[in-house]
Amino acid sequence: MSYSENELTALAKTNPKELIRIITSPNSDIHALTFGAEILGIEVADEDLVLPAFRRLLKHINAVVREGAMLGVLSFYTKKYPPQDILDRITKISVDDPSPGCMECALDLLDSFKQ
Repeated sequence: MSYSENELTALAKTNPKELIRIITSPNSDIHALTFGAEILGIEVADEDLVLPAFRRLLKHINAVVREGAMLGVLSFYTKKYPPQDILDRITKISVDDPSPGCMECALDLLDSFKQ
């Protein structure tokens, strides 16, 4: 099923567990996964909910989804550092991801966490 950004945002605010179910489902479309990851980082404050989804999406086969997950991580962790395993995964993406865009995004993300 396809979801609009407004629908994903509404889910994040009213039923974050459902949003997480959608964005971790193998049947969801790339648009829902990508924007859902970004929205998750912006709208949901519970680290116990968002972390498993970010961990999974950072390993997604699709580069656009990985990039969306990185943007979600950046939005979520504005006031503190992400867990080490997330930083390790982003570091790995910055070094050997098949997508040059993801590598660049990961480098930018790591730079922002150093500041």
